[in-house]
Amino acid sequence: MFTMEIDITNIILIIAFIIIVIYLIYDSYARKPRKRVQVVRELLVCTSCKFTVEKDFEPGDFIGMIKGKCPSCGSNLKVKAIYAVEKK
Repeated sequence: MFTMEIDITNIILIIAFIIIVIYLIYDSYARKPRKRVQVVRELLVCTSCKFTVEKDFEPGDFIGMIKGKCPSCGSNLKVKAIYAVEKK
């Protein structure tokens, strides 16, 4: 007849194995890099009075593009920079 002896060393090995497996699963989830969400912005600068405005990027915009009138002097606003900012 088949008899199975359960001794303390087998129980300790099984518990250690379960703890190691749980730790490895937890560690693999904890190491995943967080995905950064970024927003593309553009800096508009007045050609005469150097007034600056930061706005959301619109597809088709490029550096040097004239985009509207300055609210303070009425001159042209040019796109000076296009960059990405991490969204909070």
